[in-house]
Amino acid sequence: MSEHKLKTGISIIDGIKTIGLIMGYHVQLEQPVNMKKQNSPAVDLAWFKEENHKFPLFIFEVESSASNGMVYNPMKVFSKKNEKFEKPLFFFQLVLSSSHDSSRINDLKETYGTYNYRIYRIKTEESQHFLLDILEQHRRISQNLDVTQLIKFLLMSKWIEFDLPTLTNHIESLDFEKESGTLLSSYILLASQFQELIPIASEYLKKIHVDFYSNINKVLYNNYMGSNWCFPIHLGIIYASNDDLDAKHKAILQLKYWQNNDSHMTMIGPHFGLSQDYDEFIVWGAGGLFGILSSLFYDNLDMRFYFANQLKIIIDQTHPKYKIPNLLWLLHIIPPIKKVKYFSIMQSKFLKI
Repeated sequence: MSEHKLKTGISIIDGIKTIGLIMGYHVQLEQPVNMKKQNSPAVDLAWFKEENHKFPLFIFEVESSASNGMVYNPMKVFSKKNEKFEKPLFFFQLVLSSSHDSSRINDLKETYGTYNYRIYRIKTEESQHFLLDILEQHRRISQNLDVTQLIKFLLMSKWIEFDLPTLTNHIESLDFEKESGTLLSSYILLASQFQELIPIASEYLKKIHVDFYSNINKVLYNNYMGSNWCFPIHLGIIYASNDDLDAKHKAILQLKYWQNNDSHMTMIGPHFGLSQDYDEFIVWGAGGLFGILSSLFYDNLDMRFYFANQLKIIIDQTHPKYKIPNLLWLLHIIPPIKKVKYFSIMQSKFLKI
């Protein structure tokens, strides 16, 4: 294929290249069909599993319009004997401009429809089909996908038109990031940058928490706080994002059950000596966690007072020189509850340190 000079064609090719790199492929532009032959016909883009592999897994041809010449592009690949050029797992042909009833496109579908081949009109709803098909074909190779980088690129570049919920539903149905358990953390990271990801992250969180304990391996964060203390924060997000009173009440019951489900000790409490990590969390992190939960349960004064009481229990049994971090958080939590006397007691404790 001759080198593209139109802005749209260059943009599409650059986007396919970027997605290939995000998915971990070695991407080659203008890849000759026959490396041993000079002036061999070339394909626009080829994705290889590794750089030193001889034949590509996926081939992409980008056509400016539904011209007579585009019929030749799949033929130069599928007409070759396997000894000379092994057939790709999939051949994607994209047409940037065409009418819906283009006879050439229909002819190509009829001719190569039995192969691993598909043709897409990019300026139609087929652009989304193209994106979803890439994901499906990649899933044949790997379960790994950098969801954060992929969605970030698609949203920031506006490279191609697509429906975000349809894309994320497809990612979930294909079980990407299932083994690593990082899909939820990817959604949450994206939601911190793109508002349109907030409802998607929230809904996925609710799906997991329908039966959290059987799905606990689906959740992994690459830090101590997230890996060990995500459950109450998740319930807080579910509570804050829900208008259903029954769902809110269920989140409260689940959180209290989680905190008190052991007859010997609470999940978060002054249980010093269990481990160094736990001791450091109780001194330096427990107040912050209860502060986050108080924000998420902001409209429920009983829950805010519940968190304040849990934190007070910790403070009362902490060595005086380590009380300050949690006391500061407690003073943040108490005022909106309007427990003036309670606030005054905690304030006096702080001033005595």
